[in-house]
Amino acid sequence: MIKYLANIDFVLWSLRGRPQDSKWSNYADKHPDDEQFIRALSVMSRLSFSKPKMKEEEKRGLYNSIIAQNGTGSITHKRVISIVSRVAAVVVCALIIGGAVWLGVRNQHQVATEVVALCPQPLSSVEMPQSVTVICDNTAIPISTKLMARVECSSDGEIVVNGETVAVNSGETFDLLVPKAFRATVTLADNTKIWLNEKTKIRVSSQSSTSARSVEIDGEGFFKVTHNPDNPFVVSGQEIVAVVKGTTFDICSSSDPNCRQYVVLVDGCVDVDMPTIGESVTLAPKQVLNYNNNSYMTTTADISSYIGWREESIVINNNSIVEVIASLGDYYGIEASCANKVSNICYSGRLVLFDDINKTLEVLKSITPIHYEWRGNILYVESN
Repeated sequence: MIKYLANIDFVLWSLRGRPQDSKWSNYADKHPDDEQFIRALSVMSRLSFSKPKMKEEEKRGLYNSIIAQNGTGSITHKRVISIVSRVAAVVVCALIIGGAVWLGVRNQHQVATEVVALCPQPLSSVEMPQSVTVICDNTAIPISTKLMARVECSSDGEIVVNGETVAVNSGETFDLLVPKAFRATVTLADNTKIWLNEKTKIRVSSQSSTSARSVEIDGEGFFKVTHNPDNPFVVSGQEIVAVVKGTTFDICSSSDPNCRQYVVLVDGCVDVDMPTIGESVTLAPKQVLNYNNNSYMTTTADISSYIGWREESIVINNNSIVEVIASLGDYYGIEASCANKVSNICYSGRLVLFDDINKTLEVLKSITPIHYEWRGNILYVESN
């Protein structure tokens, strides 16, 4: 129920009298047995909001404030209405969830208990562990010490890691946390497959025949989404949202302010929504959308440099040995140092990354004039 009450578009649709030309009306027609959806509608129908009039000078002050923040002449009246509506909807979402708890305490104690239990902390504030970890039913379960963890999810909540059942999730979502120097793959009940890069957190909605297909991500993931034209797959990042019906794409959207945010489309079609600025863009294959500081740019690019990590390799594009070693350090989560006299010759190609970094270094050593040694946990590289 919370996933609907916390959805701005759902709240606006409900407050506007549930117009029939909306995706939510279509969803209601196609999923008449979705109990969580029905309960969310019930909560909305039981809440009322006063509508105090805003004084004319207050309206003008709000309008001028929005103009000042978005640049003179760069925003239309329609855009102002959109911003005000969405800001109001965010506030209403919070009020509705709080109201749902209040109503449950007053009339239905069971509803109140569920609302509190199903309201997890924001994904960005979940602490990253030392190894790949699943959080379900308020329990953290370390699931892998391998560089690559392979996770499978069933429609009945079973979570299988590297062939072994580690948990059965009874909640509406579960979190998968992938720390530095680790990777993970996730296969969902509908056969959608997700590759997760290091330093990535993902929140997955429970998969059933009637539930919405959605995940929330803080980091980077490569998605190969099973086609379903009647049930779009939604990936919510920190400032960008990807909506697809069946396609292959990469999304990087992190709460880390130093991390780039982008969507890369491999094949199919993806709609990228940017709620903060009220914009939406449809990408074609091999297009990249980069988002930064409330602005975006789309380009056609060589996407191999964006998705090489998923294939357990790195793309070298006229890079020096120093740059390559730095990339290996990031991938394996180790400290690496290059001598000043390391060759400044640049290389291009693809370097396959083994689970054992020494095997990767031996391949690199066979094609470049370098020597390496370990001093404790630090990798030192120098020229032959």
